Amino acid sequence: MEEAEPAGVRPMRILEVETFGRGGLAHYSYNLSCALADRGHQVTLLTASAYELEGRPLSEGMRVVAPISRLSNSRSPSLPTRARSLLRRAEVPYDAAALAARVRRMRPDVVHLHSTNVSSLLYLMLLRTTGVPIVTTAHQVTPHEPAVMQQTIYRGIHRIPDLVVAHSNLDRGRLTAEFGVDGKRIVVIPHGEYGFFRSAGPPPRRDEARRALGLGPQHEVVVFFGHIREYKGLDILFEAWPTVVATRPNARLVVAGDASRLSDARRDELLAWADRVGAIHRFEYIPLADVAGFFAAADAVAMPYRQLSQSGVLYLALALDVPVVATTVGALPEVLRDGEDALLIPPESPTALGRALIRMLGDPGLRARLARGGRRIAERHSWPVVAEATERVFSRLV
Repeated sequence: MEEAEPAGVRPMRILEVETFGRGGLAHYSYNLSCALADRGHQVTLLTASAYELEGRPLSEGMRVVAPISRLSNSRSPSLPTRARSLLRRAEVPYDAAALAARVRRMRPDVVHLHSTNVSSLLYLMLLRTTGVPIVTTAHQVTPHEPAVMQQTIYRGIHRIPDLVVAHSNLDRGRLTAEFGVDGKRIVVIPHGEYGFFRSAGPPPRRDEARRALGLGPQHEVVVFFGHIREYKGLDILFEAWPTVVATRPNARLVVAGDASRLSDARRDELLAWADRVGAIHRFEYIPLADVAGFFAAADAVAMPYRQLSQSGVLYLALALDVPVVATTVGALPEVLRDGEDALLIPPESPTALGRALIRMLGDPGLRARLARGGRRIAERHSWPVVAEATERVFSRLV
């Protein structure tokens, strides 16, 4: 992070923009908005109409408005997933124009767009016409699955804003090397932790969380959590799992996450594989209230990713004191130290993954040590720390 400025950043009027309304991006923008408001800024968080965190407490000086995707969200129960996705895309031009009009009325000191998909280009092009300073956070530099005209679209996304926030030095380097973004316009602010899941309700007890999954105290539980996509390597975990069970017969695998990004054929293939290896599985979006239960039940979280920018699942596991087995991809080696706060393995290796899980499950002392190390990382990535760094970035533009 950059060096702190001399004291006294004046209060700012900040517009945070996040267009999904649920999932990791919604959680990130909520936590950041609350922390910025706690520092004395007036923060408006603009999000999707089907906002997952509606009713959660807001910091003084913060408000939430939710106009994005009103049509598709109002019709969600009656639409298949792909039809809903197409309708949302059709709404993007209207939503982007409405956002630009709102910015002209509000005249905030800065607009902060959480950028993850191709729709960001249109939002940024219209925001640029308002004359208000723009900051984006590049939660991913490019999609993990290649898109049509990807380089052209993302060159625009990364070059339009006044400043770009990257979550790692790796991503900073990619923004410069692949898209020609001037290094002076890039600021590295690490991802924030997700301990706020503890406040989503009474913390689940380990025994209760396990009973809800049909598990008992004798089981050794490995959880794979989050959106199920090819780059996350669930198939590698399935390939490794029989070796784990052969050595640790009480081991149980739990898989929980939305698989809607996969083709129907691939989803069915993975479901059949999950059944063959005896995994407890829930291939659907996991509501906020259910998330903590999966981590309360877990002895370890498996992250056999093939590629990555950053991972909200990692910061969720670290904050909830669950040790992690992860691959050495993306920015994970910038954050994690093998044997101190995680077990790190090479990607695309079921053998290495199986050995690491066997080691983790067979050594309670190791699990406790890694959980303590993970907690220290989470503390360094607290939202007050992230908000202070973000505040300094914004203050450069006002």
